[in-house]
Amino acid sequence: MRILLLGARGFIGRKLAARLTGAGHQLLTPSHAELDLARPDRVWAAWLDGTEAVANLAGAFRQGRSGGLEAVHHHGPLRLAGLAKKYGVRRWVQLSALSAAPDAATLFLASKGRGDAALLDGGLDAAVARPSLVYGADGASSRLLMRLARLPLWFLPDGGRQLIQPVAAADVAEGLHRLIEGRIRGAVDFVGGEEATLADYLRRLRSLQGLGSIERVQALPGWLADGLASCCGRVPGSLLDRDSLRMLRQGSTADPAAFAALLGRSPLSFRQFGEVV
Repeated sequence: MRILLLGARGFIGRKLAARLTGAGHQLLTPSHAELDLARPDRVWAAWLDGTEAVANLAGAFRQGRSGGLEAVHHHGPLRLAGLAKKYGVRRWVQLSALSAAPDAATLFLASKGRGDAALLDGGLDAAVARPSLVYGADGASSRLLMRLARLPLWFLPDGGRQLIQPVAAADVAEGLHRLIEGRIRGAVDFVGGEEATLADYLRRLRSLQGLGSIERVQALPGWLADGLASCCGRVPGSLLDRDSLRMLRQGSTADPAAFAALLGRSPLSFRQFGEVV
């Protein structure tokens, strides 16, 4: 199958590209400069001509200079999907995020949710993958949490009691591969096989690095966490800002049954994560 893969150079994109190539598919992997979802261009048609499926893994966590999150997550994909339909593209798979919804409290989740809803109502044979926090040794968020786990004392918002359901990057790539080749329509929550508190997840990441258990976890007062998030949010490329703190407080869990059915097995639990997942 001839597949247009957007975001092929990203954390999940690299893993999915390897799987699809290994399965014999022909991949088109334009760079951001070659196909920018925030900037409609006539060259889009050239990428879609003869293409049978589109896998959209492009995205951003924070507002950028090229039109913002709404352009990247909603308006751009919707325009491209409309053009794809005209060119006879048969399948569209989109990487979103758990809890994405048009009325979500953060712009990241709301823009994702609006894009997902518009895509699923657009008449294409489409599926949306909504992963929780993704674990992988080469992922930016995983590297950040790995560094945090190495500290001798943890200062965590609410003592790290927030519930999350980390999912392995390898499982996400496999799930996307199955969606591309399959016929499932609608949204599927990609979550790990077990819920965990943030503190317990950090303990697991600490053990993966060969470090002993940590005894002291200090609860960071809400006002101080808000202030730190606000300050960090001013640093370009920072993964911590007021929106990410808000999403952490909201929690990130879901029923893994649909994802397990897609994989044909139970997704990995955070307790099963290894250094090379």
